Amino acid sequence: MPTTLPTDPAFDSPASQSAPLPLGQQLVANGCVTARQLDLALRRHQSTGGQDESAHLVGRTLVEMGCISQAELLGCLSRQFAQERDAYQVSSDIPPVIRLEQVVKILDGRRVLDAVDLAIPANRVTAIIGMSGGGKSVIMKHMVGLMKPDQGSVWVGEHSLGRISGRELTRVRGRFSLLFQGGALFDSLNVFDNVAFPLREKTRLSEIDIRARVMRCLEEVNLVGMERKFPDELSGGMMKRAALARALVTNPEILLLDEPTAGLDPIIENAIHYLICDTFMRTRYTMVVISHAVPEIFKWSHHVIVLHRGKVLFSGPSREVMASPDPVIRQFIRGDLDGPIQVI
Repeated sequence: MPTTLPTDPAFDSPASQSAPLPLGQQLVANGCVTARQLDLALRRHQSTGGQDESAHLVGRTLVEMGCISQAELLGCLSRQFAQERDAYQVSSDIPPVIRLEQVVKILDGRRVLDAVDLAIPANRVTAIIGMSGGGKSVIMKHMVGLMKPDQGSVWVGEHSLGRISGRELTRVRGRFSLLFQGGALFDSLNVFDNVAFPLREKTRLSEIDIRARVMRCLEEVNLVGMERKFPDELSGGMMKRAALARALVTNPEILLLDEPTAGLDPIIENAIHYLICDTFMRTRYTMVVISHAVPEIFKWSHHVIVLHRGKVLFSGPSREVMASPDPVIRQFIRGDLDGPIQVI
């Protein structure tokens, strides 16, 4: 593995949206580790049987070697994410991977989604925010075809979910993984079996391959050693990490996270945000996050969609939403009692 870094336009121009360097080279480019340390880490990874699919765990190897601490690694990744987020504010013309066009959904006589138009940029982190009951989770269910619109259309790539067969819909759903709001771990299964569940249900992998993939995902979320514990033996933060490992184990293209920090204290909430950043920087999955962690979520998102009473009030770069003059958006961000949103 050469120790010199190739020129990459993603680092030459802040507005460039070309493919970024591999994780290890990003760490070198940002001065977090030296090229020699990266070379030694990659050699060690190869000598211990590391495969290409887990090469993004080179950061963990650098930590194990004492080249950088875990906190320093997360700090480096978050700074790199901030650079990419800022570049997105300048140039946000990214092809969408999911689109909703004029989507209307009526539930119990209430218009939950009212002619919703939105686009989810590929390989970026998008946050969907808004008041409780505003339709955020309903939108997420439409994205994976769990709900069908009463009017309008939902597209995933070139597929209109309302026009494809059941078999094709299953194939499209295979591109997604979902982190449920409460984690949704099975109480009767330990952490290992919870994470292995989708592989046993949806693939024909051998138990040897399943074990290798599960343990890799547990390593990604720092839960190695906890695989035999049951959900009732885990803290709230550990349950979220186990649920994230289960979502990652199928190697999805698109990761949906429904309130990943709900019910957590501020320190654990911050740790989960760092973990989401870490996951994105390693995998480059398209991520859609439903969150009430305002304004903190703006730090961890490229793109933000503001939903209010079933309508999209704003969709664009995260920095722009904070500067929005819309009184509803300003009240929601600030958490003010006075304003157009009446809560008491």
